[in-house]
Amino acid sequence: MSGKRQLFEDGLHLLYGAHRQGAAQAARNNEITTLPKLKQMLGAGSKQNIVQMRRLDEVFDLIGVRPDPKDDPAMQGICDINEFETAKHEDAADRDLLNIEYGQVAAHFYIARYGTLRSAAHALGHAEAAKLLERTLAETRAIDRAFTQLYDHLLTRPPSTRYPGEAALATTAAMHPGLIVGLTLGGALAVIALVQAGQPK
Repeated sequence: MSGKRQLFEDGLHLLYGAHRQGAAQAARNNEITTLPKLKQMLGAGSKQNIVQMRRLDEVFDLIGVRPDPKDDPAMQGICDINEFETAKHEDAADRDLLNIEYGQVAAHFYIARYGTLRSAAHALGHAEAAKLLERTLAETRAIDRAFTQLYDHLLTRPPSTRYPGEAALATTAAMHPGLIVGLTLGGALAVIALVQAGQPK
């Protein structure tokens, strides 16, 4: 196996594991978040990680490889610092801002990982796999923009002002209408899906 092919496969395995880690962290952040808008975004994001894992299954099928998910050390570092920083703050508004911040750090991690793997897929002749990777890349960029809008609003709003509109949730709904059903169940469904995703096929 060529070095480029090995790097491509190794990156996919790590990315698969990173989605499980990211889904679990989003569900944990949802537990301590007080802002309804952010809770909606985190709930949708946790479920979207599961959907994107299933899309990676399609990528593995296309390249003829069985997933061998491993925890990604870089994603674990993001999760660990997220937990450490939010634990230092008792103020709910501060924790909400931190959860947005580390949500964006995770999004940028996925953008970098998906961008390089999409390019590798093209170089290795896996055009269909590259299209699937590009789809998740576009979704993640949209979520990153939505986090930025919410963060900017929270920094400048009067304390009693509610966040106007549901741009991020609408973005997620447009990409995956089924994700929005049952969002009011909070993190419970995401955790169930996460456990199922980790079971052997």
